[in-house]
Amino acid sequence: MGKFQQETNGLYDLTIEGISKIKKYENNFTESTRQISSKERDWNAWSMGSLWIGMMVSIAVYMIASGLIVSGMSWKQALLTIVLGHTLVMIPAVTIGHFGTKFGLTFPMMSKLIFGIKGTCVPTFVRAILGCFWFGVQSWIGGQAVNTIISVIVPSWVKFGFTGLFISFLIFWAMNLYIAASGSKAVKALEVYAAPVLIALSFAVIIWALYVANWSLTTLLTQPAVQGNGTNFWIMFFPALSSMIAFDGGIALSMPDFTRHCETQKSQYFGQLLGAPIMTAFIAFVGICGTSGSYIAFGEALWEPAVLVSRFSNPFIVIFFSIFIILATLTTNVAANLIPPSVVFATLFSKKLTYKHAVILAAALALLAQPWKALADANNLIYSVCGILGALLGPISGLYIVAYWFEHKTKVNLIDIYREDGGKYYYSNGWNIGAIVIFVLSTIIVIAGKYISALKFVFDNSYVIGILGSGLVYYIYLKVIKRDKFMERENEDE
Repeated sequence: MGKFQQETNGLYDLTIEGISKIKKYENNFTESTRQISSKERDWNAWSMGSLWIGMMVSIAVYMIASGLIVSGMSWKQALLTIVLGHTLVMIPAVTIGHFGTKFGLTFPMMSKLIFGIKGTCVPTFVRAILGCFWFGVQSWIGGQAVNTIISVIVPSWVKFGFTGLFISFLIFWAMNLYIAASGSKAVKALEVYAAPVLIALSFAVIIWALYVANWSLTTLLTQPAVQGNGTNFWIMFFPALSSMIAFDGGIALSMPDFTRHCETQKSQYFGQLLGAPIMTAFIAFVGICGTSGSYIAFGEALWEPAVLVSRFSNPFIVIFFSIFIILATLTTNVAANLIPPSVVFATLFSKKLTYKHAVILAAALALLAQPWKALADANNLIYSVCGILGALLGPISGLYIVAYWFEHKTKVNLIDIYREDGGKYYYSNGWNIGAIVIFVLSTIIVIAGKYISALKFVFDNSYVIGILGSGLVYYIYLKVIKRDKFMERENEDE
């Protein structure tokens, strides 16, 4: 393959001959799907770290921390659960992100490698729909903040009720769409420049909470609202931990969309491993402070920051913290929720959709998510919504990791991955039947746990059981049922 693809410091590029070779076949090589060459890479460890800072310093993570407390955990238990969950999700994020850095390709292209040229529609559509759903949810959160600002400036706006809130939601929705459609450079600029601002505004929340607690951290952290309700911690821990992992599972799965911009593997490793856990702990603590502070100031533990902000009478404070909510949600929503499904649609329908058209399609689908229902209460968001996310994302992630690292041994034929009429990744008429069957069965079993009491433990640990179970079954499938072809591929790669 030396004539068609070449390696430089662990990164692989298509040669001019390689691109010409691809065009001799039926292919999906377009501007949206083309490889980012090693010379075009400009993301270092700080770029990846700031990406995670932007995504972690988010209102959704704040709400998860507050939600766990409202559900019955103490602040210490909530902090432990959140940090552990968001640290464990770095395992799939880094291992799957390796593909993007090594070959400069997106998550949908990795899906072709693993599920087949036609089979790729299964996991990528699942990821895209989940992305659209979360985009809708977080746009609603941002829309609440927009609505609060408008209500302060135009007091009569509150008379419009839900209609006004929906219009605010559309305003925030359009802001996200514009940034995502502007491309990766706009996203990088947003994440890099917003990161320090978000950190500063987060400290402002902590300072306010300390102020209402008479500048006593002990007083702040010993309020009844953050001490738990006496529920057995271990009963709550495992489903909550799985939900925390699943919360970022979609980002981890789509990590090649971002790591393809990295200059080296070290950039993506260190940027992710250092950025995410530290900032998760920080923003979770901000959520804890906000919840306890709301209890002291207003006599009620408020888990939705937009609702908390609306309780203030000072217009400046309301606008200031609403801008924080908008900025924090914007940095997360664009990178984590809107770009991944847009890349999926641009890849699957490469002949009909440009990237910008794909962004519009993904944003339009988000309007069907009805996010106000997902945010109805903390228990629904954490234990039901995130549980179902884990049931879908866990099995897919397990298959990606095992297939890429053990079946393909991190090697890719860059000619065949673009082909649509045959080649190494055509499998059975374009479908990797084994991977698809294992994914479907794993997902059914995990989701069944939501409705069958005997399988409740499975659903409560949906992401963890899904990723380990599907990965193990697929590995056995490769070694036993598909042994001859597996050995043949190993010999080919040698």
